[in-house]
Amino acid sequence: MSLTVGISLEQEKIVMDNETAEKIGSGGLHVFSTPMLIAFMENTAYNLIQKHLDTTLSTVGISINIEHLKANLIGDKLNCVAILEKIEGKKLTFSIEVKFGDDIIGKGTHSRYIIDTKKFMEKLNNR
Repeated sequence: MSLTVGISLEQEKIVMDNETAEKIGSGGLHVFSTPMLIAFMENTAYNLIQKHLDTTLSTVGISINIEHLKANLIGDKLNCVAILEKIEGKKLTFSIEVKFGDDIIGKGTHSRYIIDTKKFMEKLNNR
């Protein structure tokens, strides 16, 4: 495992029709939904860490605190940057920001916990 505070990853995506508040049921408008913004943020943090972990390990999200500041339309290109800010044993904390051009449309913090994939699933399946 080669985790160090300050590592980062940037990902981009195009807002799709199936990601609107209207389509997923989180609102009535045909704009990029907050749940999909959160998923984009979590995915960026996940992908940042996964490439630094042994193949037997993964991470699970345990908390997220974000602000969705501006709306976006289908076809808008968004950029997300996740930065590893803190390592506390197996708990990892990230700052995350999503932009559309120069505008910040979402920002916040996210925590993930490192798990042994096989043990995690065995425990869950045997509950």
